[in-house]
Amino acid sequence: MKKGALWPWIIAGALALHVVASLVVVFVAASNPSYAVEEDYYQKALHWNDKRAQDRTNEELGWVLDLEVHPAATPGGEPTLEVRLTDAGGAPVDGAVVAVETFHNAHADDILHASLEASGEGVYRATLPMRHNGRWELRFTADRGQDHFTHAETRHLFVERGR
Repeated sequence: MKKGALWPWIIAGALALHVVASLVVVFVAASNPSYAVEEDYYQKALHWNDKRAQDRTNEELGWVLDLEVHPAATPGGEPTLEVRLTDAGGAPVDGAVVAVETFHNAHADDILHASLEASGEGVYRATLPMRHNGRWELRFTADRGQDHFTHAETRHLFVERGR
C-alpha cells in the first residue's frame, strides 16, 4: 500500500460513522412516545390574529373558568373533570356547550377529547381516562348562543390516588 493511501479511507469512514450516528439519533428521537408535534401548528400560526381576536372576545365576555379534577373513586377508574363557569359578575353560566381537549405533557401525542355535561349552577363534568399524575395541558371551549369562549391552562394534576 502506498504511503498516505489510508487517509481517504479514514475520512470516508468518519463521514459514514457520522451519517449512521445521526440517523440513529433521529430514529430514537422520533420513536419516543413523548414526542409530539402540535396539531395544525402551521394553520394556527397563520391564524394568529384570529387567536388574538378570540382573546379580546374572552376579555369582553368576562367569563371565568375554574377547574378541578377528582381522582377516580376506585383503582383503575376514571377521574372526573369538573368545571365551574361564571360570568363577570360571578353568576353561573348555564346552558353552555363546554368541550375540552387535554393531554399529559409527557404523553403529548395522546390527546383526550370530551364534551362536558351540565350539572346545573354553571358546573360541567366529564370523566376522562387520565392515567398519569403530573403536568396536563387543558384547552376548553364554551359556546352559548352567539358567545364563544376559550380557555387554556397548564396545571399539575393528581388524577390517580395513592401515587
